[in-house]
Amino acid sequence: MNGVIVVFGREPVPGRTKTRLAHAIGAKRAAAVSRALLERTLAEAAATGVPVVLSLAAPLTGVWSPPGGVAVEVQCGGDLGRRMGDAFARRFAAGAERVLLVGSDCPGADAGRLGAALGLLDTHPVVLGPARDGGYWAIGQRAPGVDCFTGVPWSSPETLRATRERLRGLGVSWAETVALADVDTVEDLERLQREGPGFR
Repeated sequence: MNGVIVVFGREPVPGRTKTRLAHAIGAKRAAAVSRALLERTLAEAAATGVPVVLSLAAPLTGVWSPPGGVAVEVQCGGDLGRRMGDAFARRFAAGAERVLLVGSDCPGADAGRLGAALGLLDTHPVVLGPARDGGYWAIGQRAPGVDCFTGVPWSSPETLRATRERLRGLGVSWAETVALADVDTVEDLERLQREGPGFR
């Protein structure tokens, strides 16, 4: 089955991205971290060999340009659940059979893990990539998709648990990948620098 990876992110412009991190290290440095993470995620997604779409919270300003070969779209309005649901609907309407949405700030989301998550959609209608903060670094669906976002609290330690409950209530089975960590705070960044010297 054909697949698409959709990377959810923000253009790495100072003041518009990684605001929690910016409080500790400044807006310019936070934007530099955001850019490094975003470009790594896009490169790893491209390395899987499937089409990649960058889904942005706002239109590009021209300060930064995505790598060649990456399609860019702007998310619809509404909360995160509505925006993710719309991203799935767009891809399914365009003919995709498997769609994987990933965040742009999870350095552990390499090509192998992304490809494995897509592969799980061959045998499961939904795949979740748990994040260590209680959310998820990835969520995937097989066409035609299900509404697994209604009633889920966003940016919460309960996001993953509530999504599981939603799927259970719908009678939809799912698979889960390895849990990974996002980079949202200066503590996350320090941990990344300890564990992944290539990100210094």
